[in-house]
Amino acid sequence: MMGEEKKESGMDLLHKSRDKTQAWITSNLKGDPWIWGICIVMLLWSIVVVYSASVKDAYSQKDGDTEYYLYKHSVLCALSLVVMFYVHRIPYIKFVYVTRLAVWSSILLLIFTMFFGTSVNDASRWIEIPIIGQRFQPSEWAKVALISHLSLILARHIKGGWNTRELFMEPLALVGLVCGLIFTSNVSTAMMLAGICFLLMYVGKVPLHYLFFTAIGVVFFATLAILLNSTQRSGTAQNRIAAFFDKDVVVYQSQQSYMAMARGGIYGEGVAKSRQRRFLPEPQKDFIFAVAVEEYGTLGGTALIIMYLILLYRGLKAIEATKRPFGGLLSAGLTFVVVSQAFSAMAVTVGLVPVTGQTLPFFSQGGTSLLFTGIAMGMILSVSRGEKMDEQRI
Repeated sequence: MMGEEKKESGMDLLHKSRDKTQAWITSNLKGDPWIWGICIVMLLWSIVVVYSASVKDAYSQKDGDTEYYLYKHSVLCALSLVVMFYVHRIPYIKFVYVTRLAVWSSILLLIFTMFFGTSVNDASRWIEIPIIGQRFQPSEWAKVALISHLSLILARHIKGGWNTRELFMEPLALVGLVCGLIFTSNVSTAMMLAGICFLLMYVGKVPLHYLFFTAIGVVFFATLAILLNSTQRSGTAQNRIAAFFDKDVVVYQSQQSYMAMARGGIYGEGVAKSRQRRFLPEPQKDFIFAVAVEEYGTLGGTALIIMYLILLYRGLKAIEATKRPFGGLLSAGLTFVVVSQAFSAMAVTVGLVPVTGQTLPFFSQGGTSLLFTGIAMGMILSVSRGEKMDEQRI
């Protein structure tokens, strides 16, 4: 009898603990539960894959400390979740007060980085933070800031229409300035961000003839800049584009990526059993999708693709929770940024586009990317919470 009472009391404690956990989640994790679930699953999964992919670099660069990147990435994943949590608690309406400051601060940081930034692989993309010795990539901040402020500009004009002066003073000039500054050191990110901004402006009802002629101008000047080697990475961009269209040449990164995915087959080699991680450049960053497919097979790669597609769907569905144009444009724009970067990285891995150096959001190793992706998803979750409470507060 005493044993049964102990078992029953143990079960009662288990049920109480489970109920408390569910109550905490219900009261604290607001917004779309699908977005929360997918972000948490990807972050936890990424810890395992990043550890596997980074062993070689950790051993050679960190004096044999093979767990260095495991601990670092785990801390960054936790910080990303913390950032998501606190950002999602802010009513999205309040973001309107800081978007202009955010975008202009990002412009100043991009200019500073151009002249005084830390150069890696012939490109000045980072700012070294004193004391802590960590690097910060302003272009990640610029993506979130630009989409947020562009959403506000478009929302204010969505019913009133545009005149030529207003159009060129705010959205077009602003997008051109931010993307132009990013373009000097990171061609692929600038082009992707510009494309998303044009898509957002189309959704925001900017007249098509303005977008058409501006797009032609952007493509012309971007091509000219690359051909004239006027950016820090023009030579790299030219070589990668040429190699992509030359069917007799396969660049080294792509060779190793194809081999990794071929080894994976349908079910994969198994957890932490990748062999191509020893040969892939940046296996824990740019080509982590190849490592994931090698270890978890086509089934694992498909599961990852499906999760990003669900993020796309739920991020766009969050628009239904808001009655204000700003909320809808903000959620759509940030969702496009995160998901398009993911599919760009995966497209590179399977050879659909030239090598770009894009990381996989919430999956690749990278401090700045993880933190600002957390901010972006927190803002989307804030929109998905709706605005009934927010209308009472503001």
